[in-house]
Amino acid sequence: MDINSLQLFLNQNTIPKIKKRPKTFLGITKQPHYEKVMSNIYAFYFNTEEVHGMRHLFINTLLEIINESRLGPYKKVAEILDFEVDTEVITKKNGRIDLLLYNQDHAIIVENKVYHVLNNNLQDYWNSIKVTDNNEVNKIGIVLSLNKLIVSHSHFINITHLEFLKRVIQNLGNYIMDAKEKYIIFLKDFYQNSINLSKSEMDSKELKFYFDNQTKILEVKDFHFAVRTHIENQIEQACVLIDEDLKLQTSKGKSNKRLRYFLSPKNKNLMITIFFENLLTPKKELFIMVELKNNLLKNKEQYKSILFTGDEAIILREEFYESNSSTWCHFAVAHYILNETQVANLTPFIIEKLDTDFLLAVYRKLNGFIVNEN
Repeated sequence: MDINSLQLFLNQNTIPKIKKRPKTFLGITKQPHYEKVMSNIYAFYFNTEEVHGMRHLFINTLLEIINESRLGPYKKVAEILDFEVDTEVITKKNGRIDLLLYNQDHAIIVENKVYHVLNNNLQDYWNSIKVTDNNEVNKIGIVLSLNKLIVSHSHFINITHLEFLKRVIQNLGNYIMDAKEKYIIFLKDFYQNSINLSKSEMDSKELKFYFDNQTKILEVKDFHFAVRTHIENQIEQACVLIDEDLKLQTSKGKSNKRLRYFLSPKNKNLMITIFFENLLTPKKELFIMVELKNNLLKNKEQYKSILFTGDEAIILREEFYESNSSTWCHFAVAHYILNETQVANLTPFIIEKLDTDFLLAVYRKLNGFIVNEN
C-alpha cells in the first residue's frame, strides 16, 4: 500500500459528503413502504371530520392537481367536498381499491403504489364503483405512485406521492389556524417519509466520483481496516501481557468493532472493558473501564464497604450507585486522548495506564471482595 499515493489522492480530492435521510416514524417501525399503512394515513387526512382539524386540505389539494391534469377539463368531481372515505374496498372481481373517496354522485378511485408493479385491473375498479346515472364525468381514477408511471386506462391519471404531499404542505398555511399541532407534525413526518422513498441517497455525480476513483477509494478503505486491525490486535495483546490471568472476550455484531472485555478468571461478571471505537475518529479517544454485570449488580451498596485510596477514588463513578441497569454498569472509568505514537504502541500504553491510573488496583479490590463475599 503506497501511503504517499493515498495522501496525494486525499489532498487532491474532496470526498463527497453523503447526506443521510432523516429518520421517520414509519422508518423506525420498519413500515415506510407498506401500501396499506400509507393508505390508512391518507384516509385519516382525507376525512374532513377527523381530529386533525385540517378539514378540506387534502381533498382540495387533490382536486387542484386533478384540475391541472389532462383529464381536468373533462371531469366534474369538484363537488365531492361532502364525501365518505373507505380503504380496501372489494371490487366485483375480488380486487381491492386502496382508497375510495365517494358520495352518491361522485367518486375518486385511488390505487396506491409504492414498489409494486402496476398490474391491477383498473377496469374492474372503474366498473365496480357506481355514481348517479353512472355519469363517468363524475368519476376519476388516480394511480398514486413513487415515480411517474404510464397509465393506459383513459379515466385514470398518475400523481406521485411526493407531488401530492409537497402540494399539501404548500397549501397547509391556509388551514393552519384550525389544525392540531400534533397532526401537523405527523403530516410533516409522512411527507419526509415520501421524500425518503422517492429520492435516492446518492446522486449520479456522487456515484461518478466513486467509479472514477474506485481503486484509490478501496485502498483507503483497506487502510482503514488495517488501522482497526492494528488497534484490536494491540488491545488483545495487552490482555495477554497483564499478569492477572484475564480472559479475553470479544462481542457479537457491531459491538465487536467498538470494545473488548478482559474478564476476571474468578467471576465472568467482573471485567476491564476497553472501548476503542473513537480511536478511529478525529477524537482519538480511548476509554478504560472497570465494569460489573448481571448478578453483581443486585446489591450495589455492599461495594461501599471496600476501602479505596484517594487516588483510586478519583476514577470511581458515583453514577454506579444511581443507575437502575440490571445488566451492566461502569464502576470506574478513565478517559484518554491519544496521539499517533500512542496508538502505534497501544499495548504498552494500556498496560501502563491500568497500573498508574489505579484501574487495575480497583479491579483487584473488587475481585478479592467478590470472591470473599459471594
